[in-house]
Amino acid sequence: MKKHLTKIFAVLFAVLIATSLSVLPTPVIGQTTTAQEKAIDFIENMLPIDLSKYNIKLVNDYTTEDVLSNGVTRKQNSVTYELTAENRELRISFVFERGSMTLCFLSTVEGQVITNTQYNNPVDATKAFLEKHQTYTNIDSKNLIAMLENVDINKDSIITTENTKLTIKNDYWLDRYQTTFTWVQVINSVEYPGISLEFDKEGNFLSIYDTRALYKIGDTSVNISLEQAVDIAIENLKSYSYAMPDGSIVKDFKVSKDAVMVSLEVSPIDYVNYELRPYYDVRLYLDEVYPGNVFGITAFIWANNGEIISYSNMASGGIDNLDNTNTTALTSNSNTLILGISIVAIMAVAATGILVAKKRSK
Repeated sequence: MKKHLTKIFAVLFAVLIATSLSVLPTPVIGQTTTAQEKAIDFIENMLPIDLSKYNIKLVNDYTTEDVLSNGVTRKQNSVTYELTAENRELRISFVFERGSMTLCFLSTVEGQVITNTQYNNPVDATKAFLEKHQTYTNIDSKNLIAMLENVDINKDSIITTENTKLTIKNDYWLDRYQTTFTWVQVINSVEYPGISLEFDKEGNFLSIYDTRALYKIGDTSVNISLEQAVDIAIENLKSYSYAMPDGSIVKDFKVSKDAVMVSLEVSPIDYVNYELRPYYDVRLYLDEVYPGNVFGITAFIWANNGEIISYSNMASGGIDNLDNTNTTALTSNSNTLILGISIVAIMAVAATGILVAKKRSK
């Protein structure tokens, strides 16, 4: 992956910690009861916590709504519970989308977690969790559990079985050692996000990120090469322009052909159908800095047929008021754009190829 999920978790954890401190977006009324019920159900039936020792209190419950560029509204519900006992406090935060729990993160505020089950190590804890989780969600995880046999927990490793890839990562964060197990599905050399579990060295649960029930996999074909994607991006750049605040139009860009970056990625671009499809992220660096501090143009291209999804500007200093005038015109009949992707969506991104400083003949 272009960025390991452990590092992306750190960003999301910061957001969840912020929510626990009531740094929240404007609440949207409604659709909270179901999320609360599902969160409590998960705490009671999936987490190895002795709830008889704790008092449970709802801390935060809010819904965010993002209106995407194609007019689709994406909703995510975040719920946080506080569990307190004598000299002990922990918080459990959740993210729900379309009725599916995509994230649960446990943070210890004071003292250790009072558990009802002890594990010898993170591997045993992960196996036990997955066995319960597949019954809880009706998602078969037998192949994931089988991949944990005979793993060396003391070192980072990557294990691939058929079309499933397991990455084991050991890290030290927030004053504790932790191990992250991440499974992705690999199709045509492209990694599709699956499930990630994190435990500390004593086998205590820390987090789960799981999008398997949220997204479906669409067309997985990759018929366009990295080089072809670059050629398509440069050729179609002739029709791209953006408007400045004074109404002037910027166009006719010249690309530096000695520095192009391209990666093959998968992301839930289509929030109408919540469908995962591979696409190319092509970064075109310009020969000079254009008005609005624009030094490059990013092109998104479908990997199955080479159609342009959208263009966007790369700029320094922040220029939110620029208008990408031709973005919609260059978007094909798919009617989907990569704009306004929120943090959970960003976590779903997986890159399988990258071409840096690509030299092209003139």
